[in-house]
Amino acid sequence: MSKTAKTIMAYGIYAIGAGLGFLFMPNFCLNLFGFEATSEHWIRIVAILTLGIAYYYISSAKAEDKHFFDISWKGRIWFFSASSMLFVFDVAPWNIILIGVVDLITALWTAYTLKNE
Repeated sequence: MSKTAKTIMAYGIYAIGAGLGFLFMPNFCLNLFGFEATSEHWIRIVAILTLGIAYYYISSAKAEDKHFFDISWKGRIWFFSASSMLFVFDVAPWNIILIGVVDLITALWTAYTLKNE
């Protein structure tokens, strides 16, 4: 497995953890990021989507799908930027940025390994 594929696999594993956490323990996970508990069903819908994304990442890592590697880091930068803009435009509290930090860090890691392989 290439170094870049390992970064994609790592993100896929993170996404499994996040997806399962928000699916089965949403309020615990929300509290980790400083958000209030909720009984809304949307948090679990997003968790299910996150698990689907995890499948794409893990499958693409195993397949050494370089096109996916390239578009994925850009998508994670977009996610960090978009979630940060929710704070900038006063739609969400500052801690929304924390959710995107892992995406930013792993995106930069993937971009770096892609450039150097």
